[in-house]
Amino acid sequence: MDHTTIGFEDLLFEEREEGVRVVFLRNYHFFLSKESLEAIAPYEVRDGSLVFEERERRVWNKFNLLLDEGLGRLVHRVRNKPCLYLHEGSGIPLLGSNEFGIIDRGSNILEVKPLTGCNLSCTFCSVGEGENDKRDILVEEGYLVSWFSRLAKLKEHPVEANIGPQGEPLLYPKLVELVRDLKAGGAAVVSMNTNGTLLHARLIDDLAAAGLDRINLSLHALDQGLVNKLMGGAQHLPRLREMIARCEGRIDVLLTPVLIPGVNDDQLDALLGLAKTIKNKRWPAVGVQNFLHYPGGRNPGVQERPWEEFYALLRRKEEEHGLSLVLKGGENVFGIYPEKTLPKPFRKGQVITVVLQAPGRSNDEWLGVSSERVVTVRSCGDGAEGERRRVRLLRDKHNIFTAVPV
Repeated sequence: MDHTTIGFEDLLFEEREEGVRVVFLRNYHFFLSKESLEAIAPYEVRDGSLVFEERERRVWNKFNLLLDEGLGRLVHRVRNKPCLYLHEGSGIPLLGSNEFGIIDRGSNILEVKPLTGCNLSCTFCSVGEGENDKRDILVEEGYLVSWFSRLAKLKEHPVEANIGPQGEPLLYPKLVELVRDLKAGGAAVVSMNTNGTLLHARLIDDLAAAGLDRINLSLHALDQGLVNKLMGGAQHLPRLREMIARCEGRIDVLLTPVLIPGVNDDQLDALLGLAKTIKNKRWPAVGVQNFLHYPGGRNPGVQERPWEEFYALLRRKEEEHGLSLVLKGGENVFGIYPEKTLPKPFRKGQVITVVLQAPGRSNDEWLGVSSERVVTVRSCGDGAEGERRRVRLLRDKHNIFTAVPV
């Protein structure tokens, strides 16, 4: 009797009472019903693969249809949220969104956003990530690198790839490969913004070997109770200190505390004290940020600190701690330079036609496509895949486009 084994490097098949659970890239899954699989041929799950009692061609032709459909029902294991998987065949470009893909803000730093979703829910998160009702997004690693390389070729200065998603990059299943391939794809520097909770010794070793240059560590207090409250989850401080020490000599660590008036002001001295123990090869060990309100972000119920007051505070702390906290005129310690970008194919206020490709992160959004750009169309909950829509652009800054139907 003919047998066909279905197995993939990135897929694991598990027998469940409700059907076969298909685990994709460790952190994502969907289900295939027993009836849909039996319609192909009798089967069993064996060692993480599917084995059908049927010849190969018939099995693969029918199974590929089930697989495409299943990937459209992907669920992120973090908070069990539905997830949209973007790959080269999805028809969705990786330039034009503020939430995924590549963002070029007119410098030699390219923001690389491989996923959304976070294991924490920071009370001051500028994008409200973590506990929310948005759909998650996952981007295929090779597709992301191809877009990065395309944009990096436009730059005259050495390019930094900053892995800074709307979420936690350590949840990305192919993070080590991404760092390695960004370096091979034109990045002189690869940095990563992270809360650090998922770091472990072997991962640090692998990231260092892949070429990660700097970790921008989101650490905002050294009091365990306060830090857990701020982060909306546990950020184990003793273990985080161990991971910082593990990075020494291989990956620079930049502490990036957000100073929230009346909330963690009293933590600044301790954080600066920790920064003085970090022995970086190239960059400063701390960069203090001022808390700001953002549309769609979370606000722990405080007012913004005026910039004049913020900088005055940093200058006082510079004198007390002997650290450089405010960039002086002419300083460029991070090597950031203005650069040209891809031209914008359309402008704010313009009416264009887009093809709707997939639902966006919010229930009333769709992702439309026009002129190799993705356009987030708001107030478009009744859309359909492949539908052509006339929309008016609300934003075009940095080649990021949002629109509403007209």
